[in-house]
Parts: sequence; C-alpha cells; structure tokens
Amino acid sequence: MKKLIITGLISLIILCACSSQSNGPYVYWTEKTDNQIQQLDQVKINYEIRHGEIWIREKDTRKVVACCS
Repeated sequence: MKKLIITGLISLIILCACSSQSNGPYVYWTEKTDNQIQQLDQVKINYEIRHGEIWIREKDTRKVVACCS
C-alpha cells in the first residue's frame, strides 16, 4: 500500500512539472495586424491579443522570429 501511494505521488509531481512548461509566461511581440495574425495562425503558434497588441509565449519566441519577422 505504501509503495502504491509513493508511486502515485511521484507520478503526480512529474505530471505537474511537465504541464507548467506549456503554460509559460507571455511576452509582447508587436502591434496587432491582420498579416501578423495570419502568419501566427499558419504556423500554429499560440498568442493572445491584449489591448491591440500581440503577446506570444516566451518559449515560442524563436519560432515567431523565424516565421514572422
């Protein structure tokens, strides 16, 4: 029983650590334009629109620079 609980806790910790990377912080990219949004959608990069600005995930910065600049 003790082994089962320890295994469950370790599995939970590993899953939490993995999921926190996918929800990294967002950084400012540029002002909102239809062209930029179209390019981001084409390469399937997640972004947010905040007050007329495009914000991208920090971990996607290199991909965005490669495709959209």
